[in-house]
Amino acid sequence: MKFQPTKWTLVFLLASAMLILMGGAAVAPALPLISEAFPDCSEALVSLIVTLPSLAIAITGFFIGGLSDRIGRLPILSASLLIFSVAGASGFFLNSLPAILAGRFILGIGIAGITTTTTALITDYYSGMTRTKVLGYQGASMGAGVLILETSGGFLAGISWRLSFLIYLIGLVILIGVLATMKEPLREQKTFLHESTDKSTAETGKDAIQREKGLIKPNRKRESNTRPVCEILSVYITLFLSMVMFFLLPTKLPYLIPDILTTMDLSETGGIFANPALLSGMFLGVVGLVSALMGVFYWKIAVHMHKNLILVLTYFMLCAGFITLGLSHSLPVAGIAVVIIGIGNGLMIPTLLNWLTSVTPMAVMGRIMGGYSVSLNLGQFASSLIIVPVFAVVGTYSGLYLAFSILAALLTVVYLIAYLKTRALNLAEPSPVRN
Repeated sequence: MKFQPTKWTLVFLLASAMLILMGGAAVAPALPLISEAFPDCSEALVSLIVTLPSLAIAITGFFIGGLSDRIGRLPILSASLLIFSVAGASGFFLNSLPAILAGRFILGIGIAGITTTTTALITDYYSGMTRTKVLGYQGASMGAGVLILETSGGFLAGISWRLSFLIYLIGLVILIGVLATMKEPLREQKTFLHESTDKSTAETGKDAIQREKGLIKPNRKRESNTRPVCEILSVYITLFLSMVMFFLLPTKLPYLIPDILTTMDLSETGGIFANPALLSGMFLGVVGLVSALMGVFYWKIAVHMHKNLILVLTYFMLCAGFITLGLSHSLPVAGIAVVIIGIGNGLMIPTLLNWLTSVTPMAVMGRIMGGYSVSLNLGQFASSLIIVPVFAVVGTYSGLYLAFSILAALLTVVYLIAYLKTRALNLAEPSPVRN
C-alpha cells in the first residue's frame, strides 16, 4: 500500500530542507572571531570553515544520489542527519583549525545526503500543483534556515565562537521526527535516456492548469522528441553561478558590517553595535526571512509567470541588491540591500527546483538530485576561490559586491533573451484549441 504523507511528514521534510542552504554557513557570523582565535591562519583559510562542506558535497553528491536510488531515500536521509549533527557540533570540542576543517568536510557529506533526499522525497510523495506548492514551501524553509541558523549562530558567537557550532544539534531533533513520520516511497523503475513520457516535458504554473482543464492540446511532436539532458544541464549551470554570487553574503557580510560600523562611527557606542557577529547574523537572518516569505507565496507567482520570466526577475533583484550593498555606507541602506537579495533568492531556489523536477524521470530522481546537490555546493565552494582574485583587484568588500553584480546582470540578460525567444515561438504556434 502506497504511503500517504501527513502534515507532520511535510513538517519534517521542510525542517530537513531548512538545513540545506545554510548548513555549512551557520557559523558564518563567527568567522572574524575565529580569525582572531587563529591569528596565524589567513582569512581565506578561515573562510573554508564555511565553504569546505560544499566541496565535500560536490565530491560525494552524485554517489549519494545514486545510492538513494538503490537502497532508498529514508535510510540515506536518516544517516545524513546523524552525520550533520555529530560532525557539525565537533567544532565546539576541537582545538586546531585543521581538525575543525576535517569535521567540516564530514559535515558536508551529511548535507549532501540531506540535499539529495529531501527534494527526491518531495517528488516521490507529491505531484502536480501540490508538488509546485511544496517545492515553494521547501524554498521557504531554506530561507527560514538562513533566518534561524544565522541569527542563532550570531547570538551564540557573541558569547563564544565555539558555542556557534552547537547549533548543529538541531539535526538530532529533526532525525527523530523523520523516523516517526516518514516511510520509504514506492518508485517505478524506468529507463532514463529512452524514456519519452509527459514527465520529460512536464509543465508547471499557468500552462499546466490550462492543459489539465483541456484548454490547450498537448504538443505531441515536442513530447516525442524532447530530451531532458540539456534542460538539466541548464539548471545545474544556473544554480552553480547563483551560489557563487549568493555565498558572498555568509562569507563576506560579517567582514563588511564592521566596515560600515566604522564609517558610521558606531563601533564605540556599545550595545548591539559593539557585537558585529550578532549584527551580521541578524542581517543574514533578514535574507532568510524574506526568502521564506517569497517561498510561501511562490506557487501563486508560478501560476501566472513563465519560469524564464521569474528568473529574469530573480537575477535583476540580485543585481540591484548587490549594487545597493556595494554602495551602502549605513546600516539602513545595507538592510534594504539584503531585503532585495532575499527576494531574489526566495524566487531562485523553488524556480530552479521546480524546473528540474518537472523534466526528470522518476527512476533517476536521486541521481539528478545528486547533481543538483553538486552544483549547489560546488558553486558555494568555488565562491571562496573566485573571491580571492576579484578582491585582489577591487580591494574592498564593497567593491566585491559591485563586481559580482555584473554576473547577476549577465544572467538577467540571458534569461530575458530565453523568455523572449520562448514567447516568440509560442506566438508562432497555432492558437490553443478551446472546448
